[in-house]
Amino acid sequence: MQKNAESRQVDTKPTKQVRIDAGLHKELKVRASKSARTIKSLVEESLEEYLAVDLTES
Repeated sequence: MQKNAESRQVDTKPTKQVRIDAGLHKELKVRASKSARTIKSLVEESLEEYLAVDLTES
């Protein structure tokens, strides 16, 4: 059985998968929901702050 694999991805930049602890993922999912943001946006913002980089120019 083959499904129609249509991507819902809005951002066309290349992406990477990262495996994280299930508990951290759950907390991240809750925070994203409460702030009406995506998990991706929260993770990217946190990484930008941690790495002291600004990716808004790209």
